[in-house]
Amino acid sequence: MYPAAMPRSWRAVGGGAAAVAVAAFAGYVALNLIQQDLVAYWVAGSVRRLGLDPYVNHAVPGTAPGLWDGSAFHHSRFLYPPLAAELFRPLALLPYRAAKILFTGGLLAAWIATAALARRNGRGLPATLIAGVLFFPLFLNFERGQIDLMLALLLVLAWKARARALAAGGLFALAAVFKPALLGALPVLAVLGRWRWAGAVLGWTAATGVATLVISGPALAHEYAADVLPRALLYGEGGTNDMAYGERDLMRVGNDDHGETQSIDGRTYRYTLDFFDRPVSASLPRLLAPESPSWPTSLLPYLLAAAGLAWAARRVARAGATGANEPLLLAAALIACVVTSPAGWAMGFVWALAVVPIALGFFRDRQAPAPRRWVLLGAWIACALPPPLLAGWAAVAGTALAVSLAWAATARIANA
Repeated sequence: MYPAAMPRSWRAVGGGAAAVAVAAFAGYVALNLIQQDLVAYWVAGSVRRLGLDPYVNHAVPGTAPGLWDGSAFHHSRFLYPPLAAELFRPLALLPYRAAKILFTGGLLAAWIATAALARRNGRGLPATLIAGVLFFPLFLNFERGQIDLMLALLLVLAWKARARALAAGGLFALAAVFKPALLGALPVLAVLGRWRWAGAVLGWTAATGVATLVISGPALAHEYAADVLPRALLYGEGGTNDMAYGERDLMRVGNDDHGETQSIDGRTYRYTLDFFDRPVSASLPRLLAPESPSWPTSLLPYLLAAAGLAWAARRVARAGATGANEPLLLAAALIACVVTSPAGWAMGFVWALAVVPIALGFFRDRQAPAPRRWVLLGAWIACALPPPLLAGWAAVAGTALAVSLAWAATARIANA
């Protein structure tokens, strides 16, 4: 965060330098790294173009040997609803290298657009860009080729359109097509009195369900609901030993370099950079039961988070507060959706970048008691730093950020 007294020209220079630095990194990963989440998207779109099941590993058994997304299991790494696989079909029309460049450029554009839309009273764009370049999860999105930055743009656009419930609901539901866990934020919308928005989200979500039946077919929709989603809730993209292929089977698709590289579409890419090879799971369910997941450990974190956020939202709603209270609570709910998901990863923390201008007001104008300001800053730093080689760090840091954002929102009631 820059001091309030910093000249505007220096802020602009800092923001521009941040954008250039991130763009340079994005260009490097687009040309050199496999981007392990993006390859799962591209493979899912490719197998759908062939009329195959996107939730099955078709490479190892030889059905589609050139379309391996890195999964060591009989199932693929693709966990999104069937409609998301259909939406990745256009991307799969391109060679993977071209798809990487286009998609990564889209991530960069989405980040800058989100920062621009998050301005308050025309202020905050440089700050949000500078906060981004100091935020490890932002770089992790590019390194993995994760779609969360594009979803962040959809969510900010939904907030901007909140007075038009149908449009706001459609934008939110589109984001939820790729990350269904986002629907966990709807109770907060409802308690805040945004019933029309929440209802529109549910209506559009029902429409996407109908579209799934029409486009993907009832069989794939049933497979997702009855098999893929329950498995993902318990194991994320992993599984049991019975679901895994043996080493001899995996040798047919992997390179003989101990996982250092991965080949796709006739090219070989480096799998990751050593700096990013660290525990970035941000899932409380995985932290509570890493070896023996169960339904109680998978659902309890969300139920507790939803209850706490609903209580905070009720306080805000009763006070008739507006202004910054709602976006802070919604940011808290979005981060809670990340950490309470069995498939939650630190990449999802970028959904909080849009509240950077509000957070700056905490320190510039002292809009909340000092303890709450410093707790929020500490939680933000914990999420921004590269996780140490300690399992569970991202999950705990993300939980602290969600709690501190909600606490900050209630502190602002008297100032809203």
